[in-house]
Amino acid sequence: MALAQKPQRFHPLPVIGYPESYYAKHIKQADDAGDIMAHNAHKVGQYVTLGLDQKRDWEERTKYFKHTLKNHCLAPNDADEQTSAFYQKLQDLVRRYASQEARRMARQENDSYNMRLEMGVPRETLVEEAEVFFPKILGHGGSPEYFTDEVYNEIRTLRDKWV
Repeated sequence: MALAQKPQRFHPLPVIGYPESYYAKHIKQADDAGDIMAHNAHKVGQYVTLGLDQKRDWEERTKYFKHTLKNHCLAPNDADEQTSAFYQKLQDLVRRYASQEARRMARQENDSYNMRLEMGVPRETLVEEAEVFFPKILGHGGSPEYFTDEVYNEIRTLRDKWV
């Protein structure tokens, strides 16, 4: 007698940018239903949204991205292929949003340096600022786990123009 398999539920990727109450409601619903994948998806949406909040400093925002990847984007060891693929999509989503935000910030900073250089600000002043700014974004060492390789390399190229 074969064991009946539990029907696979489709889990959409989380929406980003909703108020905290939206995520809290859906996380509670997932918890009440015992749906771990939905719980994690909504947590990803919640923490990515917090990580995109421009009122927070970058260091605080990166904590949300790191926490999400570590705690809500890892498939269980015994996961089937579909489940593993879902969690990989969650990782990709976190990296995409974190990378896009870092890219936006780096481009904005680069544009500011270019404009100020044209206005006569000494290059040495801008280099000093870049020496502070870019390590905050890139960290110290290799590519942060919440970046895509493409964006990491793009930001390094911008950094190398100034530092």
